[in-house]
Order: sequence, then structure tokens, then C-alpha cells
Amino acid sequence: MSAITWGQEPAVNNDFYDELGERWYQDDEHIIALLRAEAKLKLAYVSEVLTQKGLSTKQKIIDIGCGAGFIANGLAAAGHEVLGIDLSGPSLAVAEKYAPRGAEVRYKKGDGTELSEDSGTYDVALLLDVLEHVDAPEKLIAEAARMVRPGGLVFFHTFNRTQIARFLAIKAVEFLAKDSPKHFHVWHLFIKPSELEAMGSKNGLESLAFRGIKPNILHWPFWSSLLKRRVHPEFSFGFTGSLALGYIGFGVKKK
Repeated sequence: MSAITWGQEPAVNNDFYDELGERWYQDDEHIIALLRAEAKLKLAYVSEVLTQKGLSTKQKIIDIGCGAGFIANGLAAAGHEVLGIDLSGPSLAVAEKYAPRGAEVRYKKGDGTELSEDSGTYDVALLLDVLEHVDAPEKLIAEAARMVRPGGLVFFHTFNRTQIARFLAIKAVEFLAKDSPKHFHVWHLFIKPSELEAMGSKNGLESLAFRGIKPNILHWPFWSSLLKRRVHPEFSFGFTGSLALGYIGFGVKKK
């Protein structure tokens, strides 16, 4: 997905995902290892909300911007029927390779702003780590909202456009991981919660909830990763009351 530049800010680099291959699931020196670690918390959050909403049994889920299937494969393993959409064909091939055997999950290359599925087809739509990679995030939100039935859920995760997020989600990550592609994040595409809430409300989502996410810096795996510049297998993320860095949440499609 392409992005525009803003002032002197560069365009976001989405091309490197095509080149990762097995590194999606195996590498500990590339920044993708941090996304893999963070995906564990996101999967737990989505599963928790689905349970709270009485949706823990088989639901139809569309994961827009699914990458190599960290979340899609996890939800499929839990018994849900999942469709993963992404523009990166090579990433989808990796997702298919790691799909749990016998699970109802399939992958399709496509633009998340122009989906071919009928409106109201899904119970749940996911927009996790994709909104900050496009120049028109509201188009993704609009399509996700269109995809779900009335009363369905749209989940999201992105970064707040704050100076602390600029430092931690860009500069600190560049230092922590030895292999950091240029412009994997660009600050001007980060989204303030108030902006996301406005875009969601405009597209029929209500009762938007937000929860902050941060790395667990008090745990030894964080410092080990920092010292060795290799992401420790037990590097983890946790929830916080602050939305200053990254945040996850969901909205409910109006009935």
C-alpha cells in the first residue's frame, strides 16, 4: 500500500515485507520479531473481547492487512473462520505455510480499501498494524465497517502521533533490532485516538474502546534484547493506561 509524503517526511516503506520469507516466523534480529512478540498480546486481546461479547465460538473474521498471518492463524486455530487480505503476495505465501492444519483460514491478495466481499458478510474485521502504513486510513476503516454485520466488531491497533511514539516506535526500534529497514514507520502517518474515533464514528462504529500497549521494560528479556540487539524469545508487551505510544481497541457497528 502506498503512502504520501508530508513536508520533509519520507514515504512509508511497505516493500520490505515482500522480502522476509521465513524471517516472519524465525528471525530475531529483524524488526519483524518485535511485531511477532506484540502479536501475542493482540491475539489475547481480540480473544478476550470476543469472549466478553459472547463471540468466542466460530465467527466469520476478515483480517485486513494480515501480513504473514500471526493473528489470522491464531484465531483460526481457536476455531474461527478467517479470511486474510494483504497486498504482499510473498507474505501471504508464508501465512499459508504456517496455517494450522485443518483450520478454516484462507488468504487472498487484495487492496483493503476495495474489497470484493459483500457488505455485512463478517462478524469481525481486524485492522491491526495497517492503518499507519497507508495515506488514507479512513478508507480502510470504511471498508472494515462495511464488511461487518450490524452489531459486529472492528478491531484496530496503531501508534499515537506523539513525540514519545516517534522516539520509541521508530528510533528505539532502529537501535534494538540490528536489521531495521529504512522508513518502516513514519511519524506523520501515526494516528491520534481522537482522529481514529472520529473516523470510526463517521463510518458507523460506536462505543469505541481504547487500550494502551507498551513493551515490558522491567523484564529481563527487554534488557537482554537491548544489550544483544537480538529480540529475546520471551520479549513481551503489556497493557497500560496511557495511549501515548501504541493503542489497541474496537468499535461496534451500529444496528
